[in-house]
Amino acid sequence: MAFEVRAAIPPASPSTAELRIGVFTDADWRKLLALAREHGFDPRGEYEDLLQPERGETRELPLVAAQELAVALSEALREETSPRAEDDEGWVYDPERGWHRETMIRVGPPGLQVGWAHVRQLGQLAETGPVTIARADEPET
Repeated sequence: MAFEVRAAIPPASPSTAELRIGVFTDADWRKLLALAREHGFDPRGEYEDLLQPERGETRELPLVAAQELAVALSEALREETSPRAEDDEGWVYDPERGWHRETMIRVGPPGLQVGWAHVRQLGQLAETGPVTIARADEPET
């Protein structure tokens, strides 16, 4: 299962609605959260239940938590972006193209690396305010 993250407040313009959705594989979601925690997000685990909904559930990460997540991911981008482009490919979700593989720049230490675009996308969603988190279908390998 993958994780779908959406801005909890509907966009003012329908044309921006697709830009306010992020879908991440289970592995990338775990890495994104671990990377954010390394940079100060949710040190006491207060939001753990909100970040791991069951299939069919949607949970909302409140404004304060979303802002903390955005700050932590911004720090991760600044401090841990790989100095060179990686030849590594990862799964990326695009509302128009669906799941597809892309070469990506990596962020994070070995074993915890995740695509730069994923980190930035989740950070941008969290910057907008509260976000909802739900389970989604994982790409077929």
